[in-house]
Order: sequence, then C-alpha cells, then structure tokens
Amino acid sequence: MSKNTNPMETVIILWLTTFITMLGIGLIAPLMSIYAKSLGASNLEIGLIFGSFAIARTIAQMPVGSLSDKYGKKIFILIGTFFCGIFTLSYAFVVSVIGLIFVRVLNGVFSSFITPVAGAYVASIAPKERLGEYMGLFSSAIALGFATGPLIGGFLAEWYGLTTPFYFCGAITFFAFIISYFKLKNIIVNKNGEFQYTTKLLFNKSDNLQNYRQKLISFEFLKNKYFLASYVMNTTYMATTAGVVGYLAIYAYSFNIGLGQVGFLIASTNLVMGLLQRAFGKLYDKKGNILIIIGLIVASVGVWSLSESYSFLTMLGALMIMAVGNAIYTPAINALSMKEISAHKKGSAMGFFTTSLNIGMFIGAVVLGFVADYVGLSNMYKFAVVSSFIICFMAYISIIKEDNKRNSY
Repeated sequence: MSKNTNPMETVIILWLTTFITMLGIGLIAPLMSIYAKSLGASNLEIGLIFGSFAIARTIAQMPVGSLSDKYGKKIFILIGTFFCGIFTLSYAFVVSVIGLIFVRVLNGVFSSFITPVAGAYVASIAPKERLGEYMGLFSSAIALGFATGPLIGGFLAEWYGLTTPFYFCGAITFFAFIISYFKLKNIIVNKNGEFQYTTKLLFNKSDNLQNYRQKLISFEFLKNKYFLASYVMNTTYMATTAGVVGYLAIYAYSFNIGLGQVGFLIASTNLVMGLLQRAFGKLYDKKGNILIIIGLIVASVGVWSLSESYSFLTMLGALMIMAVGNAIYTPAINALSMKEISAHKKGSAMGFFTTSLNIGMFIGAVVLGFVADYVGLSNMYKFAVVSSFIICFMAYISIIKEDNKRNSY
C-alpha cells in the first residue's frame, strides 16, 4: 500500500462517477410519471412508484455505509453502478405497474451504494483544513447532474421515444462502472485517521480490524452535537425544498407558465448551485459555521420571493436567490456533519446523514401538501420558509453554544 499524495485526483474520479449517476436519476425522474401512465398506473400507484425508490434508498443507506467502512468503499461503488445500470435498462422492458415498482425498489437500493459511499470517500481523504472545499466540489456533481439530466431526458424522449432515456441512462451508468473499476483507487483508513491507497478490493478482518466492530445500524453519531444539529437542519431544509420542487409546476401553471419553462427553472437552479458550491466550500474553510446561517437566510429570502412571484422572470429571480443560498449552505452543512466523525466511520456516518434528505423530502411533500390544500400554494411557501427557518435557527444556536463551549477550554 502507498500513501496518498494527491487526494484531488481521487475526488475528480468520484465527482465524475457521482455526476453520471445523478445525471441518470435526473434524466429519468421527470419522465417516470408519464411512463407509469402508459402502463396504466393510477395517481396512487404513481405515488408508490416514486415513494418506493426513496424508501428503499433510505432503508439501505445506513447499513451500506457501515459495510463500506468494513469491507472497503470501492467495491460498493462498483456494485452500485453495475446494478443501477442493469435495473435502469430494465425499465424499458417492464410491462406492468407492479414490475415497475419492483425495479424502482431495486434501483433505490443500489443507488444507495453510490452517492453516500462516494461522499464518505471524499470526507475520508479530504485534508481537514479543506473539508468544506472538497464537500462543496462533491455536492456540485449532484446538483449539476440533476440540472442537465431533465434536459437530456426530455430531448431523447421527444425525439426518439419514451424508452430511449432508459437505454441512454443504463449505458452511461455502465460507463461510470468502468471508470470506477479502472481509475478509482481504493483506500484503507488507519486508526489514527490517516488513509492509504491499496490495490485490495475487498477487506477482511485482519485488514480493517477497528471497522469490524461497528454495528450495522448505529445511532451513535447523534451523540455528537454538531452531527445532530446538522441532521435536524438538513431534514428541515429538505422539507422546504420538497415543497418548492414538488409543487413548482402546479404553482407556475397558475401563471400560464408551461412545463418546458418549469424544466428550465429547475435546471437553471441546479446549475447555479453546482457551479458555486466549491467556491463557497472554500469560503467555509476560512470563515466557518457562520456560512450556514447566511446560506439559510439567503435561501429563505428566495423562497419568500417565490411566494410573491407572478411571472416567469420573477420566479426565475426568486429561484436564483434560493440557488445561491443553497450553494452557501450545502457544503457547509455537509462539512459540519463530518467534522468530528472518525475517519474510519465516515461511511456509516454519511449513510446516516443522507437519510435526512429522503426523510425531509417525504415530510415536506406530505405536510406541505396538506397545508397547501387549506391555505393555497403561495401561503404554503410562506409557511414553509418561516417554520423551517425557526427550527434551523434553533439548531444553529446549539452549534454556536457548542463552539463557544469548546473555545473556552
């Protein structure tokens, strides 16, 4: 085994693998409801098709993260990209709603082998003083993948048929598998937190003794106040995001804004987030946790502005403000969540932390949908931004108290 000399080379490979994976997910997601309808799915069944992916991914993330700490991260990324490629291709051959739900569940499970594990990989090799920058760069792959996916998917479906995006997505996911297999270097993390490259693909007990003692599912990370505050904030923040994204098309339709324009709004938002996250990650490394509350304030202004929007341009302006806030917030909260986690446990911790995305999206979709039925979409956005900011601000206060407590020692 040889010590790492340039971790950024490994991060670039992980970035590319994650980008391709998220490109595929973003490419398929907007088309899934139409494809499900072509198979005779009801609205309830469409909800189950979308929900099954998220639930399967959430359930799998924690044990997968722990197992990747134990057996090695590269093998899980390889398994994830390979089987995601297979099950994405399988969409094109599904002939029933039950079959589609089954494939979505399997795709959700194996997608959890990729992004959370890759995120933990990045957190494990990042120099401590550059953790924000590295996490910002990694997060940009997710945002940029989601930004470009819907545009490519829409074009392929319109010009070459509804199943063509599935073939394309399967092909590029296999490409991610090939890149990871030949270019991604595996790492083993020592007890002192340092890591080394290794040619070994699968670890055993003698290679990785300290990780063999980890529980498959552990809630120990919630004892860390930084991790707990980050988890609460991210769950709440993602609930608001679910309200924005989930109901944007309906909200825009009331102002005679078409689906093509909505697609542009979502793609533009993700593109801005992706382009700015590394820069704000670097800034977090210099300025610290203050960027979390700054990002939340900016994003909150964006959501409130969206509630007051009345045209395509005013919506675009509001979403751009939200995108900047998100770009400030995301690398900061990701870095904070991993700040005090032992290097050899970051797979398990990242698997746990990323469940906040799915739980937040589920809560937001259900609760804010209920609120919207009573007060309307515009007031729902106002309710979402006020309630989420209050909860996030309280969590941020706990971060400040913990900082002051530690600085006083």
